[in-house]
Amino acid sequence: MENINSSIDTYNILEFSKKNNSDESLVLDEYKNESSIFDENNCLTNSISDNYKSLEEVFQKAQDKQGIIGQAWNGFKNLTNLGFGSDDVAAEIEQYKQGKITYEEALEAIESYEDKQDGAISLISNTLSGLLTAGFAISTGGIGALFMGALVGGVANAGFKTIDRASNNVKNDALDVNEVVKDGLTGAVDGFVSAATAGLVKAPVAGQTIKEAIKLGVIQGAKAGAITGAATGAADYTINTVADKEQFTIDGLVSTTAQNALSGVVFGGLFGGISGGLAQKKLSSTYKSEIEIKHNDNLDIEIDNDFQSKRYLDNFNENNKSQAIVGEAYDEKIKELNNLSKKSQKMARKYDSQLDEAAYQFDGVFAKNDDIELVTARAKGQNSIFSKLAKKNIEDLKELDTMTQCCDAIGDAIGVRVQVKNLDYSETTEIVETILEKNGISASFDDFLRYIQGDKIDDETKQAFLSVSDEIIDSLKTKQTQSVVSQLCDGIRDGSVKITELNNYGDEITSYFTNKQIHEIIDAYSDAVKNEVVVQQKPFKVVSNSSLMDLSETEVLPRDVVKWVKTNDNGVNVEFSQIIKGAKKESGYTSGQMNTKHVLNNGKIVNGELQIRGVEVNSFAEVEHIPYDIRKGKIFSDDSKYSEIYNLIKTMSDDNYSKYNEYLAATYKTLRMKELGLLGTNAPMPKIGEFIKERISALDLAKLDIDGLMNISK
Repeated sequence: MENINSSIDTYNILEFSKKNNSDESLVLDEYKNESSIFDENNCLTNSISDNYKSLEEVFQKAQDKQGIIGQAWNGFKNLTNLGFGSDDVAAEIEQYKQGKITYEEALEAIESYEDKQDGAISLISNTLSGLLTAGFAISTGGIGALFMGALVGGVANAGFKTIDRASNNVKNDALDVNEVVKDGLTGAVDGFVSAATAGLVKAPVAGQTIKEAIKLGVIQGAKAGAITGAATGAADYTINTVADKEQFTIDGLVSTTAQNALSGVVFGGLFGGISGGLAQKKLSSTYKSEIEIKHNDNLDIEIDNDFQSKRYLDNFNENNKSQAIVGEAYDEKIKELNNLSKKSQKMARKYDSQLDEAAYQFDGVFAKNDDIELVTARAKGQNSIFSKLAKKNIEDLKELDTMTQCCDAIGDAIGVRVQVKNLDYSETTEIVETILEKNGISASFDDFLRYIQGDKIDDETKQAFLSVSDEIIDSLKTKQTQSVVSQLCDGIRDGSVKITELNNYGDEITSYFTNKQIHEIIDAYSDAVKNEVVVQQKPFKVVSNSSLMDLSETEVLPRDVVKWVKTNDNGVNVEFSQIIKGAKKESGYTSGQMNTKHVLNNGKIVNGELQIRGVEVNSFAEVEHIPYDIRKGKIFSDDSKYSEIYNLIKTMSDDNYSKYNEYLAATYKTLRMKELGLLGTNAPMPKIGEFIKERISALDLAKLDIDGLMNISK
């Protein structure tokens, strides 16, 4: 008997057997094979028929309760076979009819279907009201968003549930006041929580792939869904228990809360992934970037970590004989460098994958500026990352055991460069002559140009220019960069651009920012801190050749790491550090350069560097560092690309190298004067032979001048 799965209970089987004096096992066998063998008393047939009819009635009542939301959800389950739908219940009832399950099991299937439908309707209604809440409540902001969320959520949830009941087949169900009140209360809880968790779900950003947007949407949606589901589950159980005067149990509360939280994870993750992918697809199809993004092409090339490590250390020993690492220390250091070489590969791939999103954060800041020639972005490559990590490990003795420590050590993982256009020669002439006339100076534009270039002029004119030269140069710099600086400040204030340090490299002529502009940037940063757009944890460092006065001396939060957040409850004052030394480089290098932080949509923070400089200087700056890198051992002797100039630089006397830096600085100055419109773009460049006159042939000097360095870069 225990192996026979009958469709009737044991009581009915025994009763049938007694009335017909039949062997119980035979009856069951016959019933199993042929359900129409019942005698004239029809005892068994009536039992099955009544139970079957009862199940059909219960099932119909469950279906009648389904309104437009329930019907849509049930249709989805039937279509996709995801979840327990009405088709599955009908199949269970048919199983009973065929004697394969018991009456109780069939009834339990109907009850399970009804419970799951009720839960799904609540979840869908809560989700819809939660989405509606986010639209209204978030615009309110602060505490007001939470109360607005409760109000909108309560009205919306009651409305959605009422619409569902109004569209079912139960008479007067929509007018059930008790249900409306319960729906309003649970909706208020849902709205309150939805407003509180809305910040967890962020809109997709330009630069993300659709795959990344879907993944992020799933994660964010699941988190928000879990919290909202748990809260509304607990609220539903508590409110329904009290309103329906049922017994409240901890087990029931925990079970309902957990079930709703799990449903929220699934539903929220599904909705978040779909919406994130669709939103990103729409954004990608309509978004046009003004930034030229340069991805690395060699990310998948295999790196010989051991060769890279030995090459670096051997080169270090060759260039630093007094500090050479040899013997057992050499072997240990190779192991450390090997580890850094492997980490640098992972970091290069990571930075390249983050490049688009990080760069596009600046797109809205600078894209509409007519004074910009080009905005470019690149992620630091593997070799550059390794070289920097190796230097910090060997020379700075910096601990680099973890990926976090390594990433913190790379301050320019994402590099964004804004190239500003040259001033027109005619408008520069007008600016100079207007200032000269305003100050009663009868000298001409050409006289001022000779003064700036250091040519001989009479003492009276020289003294006159001395009093106005700063005003003239500042006016020209302002004309070239003010639009960019203004947009930069707007970006700092609204959090699009997050800076931690400002370096105004160059001298009075070659640097890009005026004192006034530096103060504008400082004020923008100060406003960002005061308005809680950022939290300052280190002094804001300013490096400039000019003297900056009136800097704040108020207290700074005593922390070591800069952490950028949306809000902060504490009032934060700003303290700035000005460093004069270091602004003027021996080679004359110039750039408006800032250390930045990129906060990505997934919450990760990436170090970056923003540079603002002109198109003339930008090209030269790409190659000017080559002699310095050779001199300092950052370029290796076996690098064929630099073979023609390697020995020239390495064997150059200190005096000649100093003269060579003077040539480079003069080149930078000439390029800046072209950018400022003081010289025409075809004006002659300084001649290297006028600076270095000893022991180097004209042919070799030609390899070291601006044209020679440019040719190497090609």
